[in-house]
Amino acid sequence: MTDQRSFSRTLIATALAVLACCGLAVTIKVLAGSPIAVQSPRVLDQRALERHVINAVEYGARKTPTKDDVTCPASVAVEAGRKFECDVRVDGTSKIVEVEIKDDQGDLTATTPE
Repeated sequence: MTDQRSFSRTLIATALAVLACCGLAVTIKVLAGSPIAVQSPRVLDQRALERHVINAVEYGARKTPTKDDVTCPASVAVEAGRKFECDVRVDGTSKIVEVEIKDDQGDLTATTPE
């Protein structure tokens, strides 16, 4: 009778140790194996984007556009080759500016299509 209790306790202790090791291994694998879940995506600085777009627009003798005149998408992820449009409005006139992200460092090109 004593041997059966000892065997049962040993079996239960071994099973619990195996479960604890498996749980630890899965936790480590999930945290180390998925960097996307740990790191947030990089996005363009909205103020710098607006300044870049303003510098690309030429209005001649009219009022120079300010950041309040620029409408760009919010939270643009930094991905090389990504393209999007911004709208610049000054004195009731609207111009579309095409912006392209050149590389993963966030370098931009902004052009106004003619």
